[in-house]
Amino acid sequence: MAHALSDRERVVEYIKRETASAVTFETHYAEPCGWRGNFVRINLKAVAEGKITAGALADAFIASAIDVTEADLEAWKGEWQDIERAVMTLYPTLEGLEADSKAIAQLLSEGKYAMHHSRQYNAAYAPHYRIVSRKEYEKLKNRLK
Repeated sequence: MAHALSDRERVVEYIKRETASAVTFETHYAEPCGWRGNFVRINLKAVAEGKITAGALADAFIASAIDVTEADLEAWKGEWQDIERAVMTLYPTLEGLEADSKAIAQLLSEGKYAMHHSRQYNAAYAPHYRIVSRKEYEKLKNRLK
């Protein structure tokens, strides 16, 4: 992830391509999400409708990734283990659970914390967004009304 985020123009172009190829968007521009509400999902609808530029979203996205500390990652690992135990207890036969669990464990062991959605999720929900920290969202929020 760090390699991909080191090239700002690549991130901007990817956001532009995804925005242009999207068929539908959710109705809202921003939605609180993530661990302890410290993140906000910015819908690419905001870029498509000119509320923010792909560059502004890319900058917020990159800055958000840089702001994640080792302590944040360690806290998230512990919380993720609790979530995983609950999912395994409630849905032990969930398709792909074991493979996803291994993939997430591998990412976390490498100090990474983000991954793409599954094909099933993309087909069902067609998500088009980027996650930014609440701090970065505060810089954009007035344009997202």
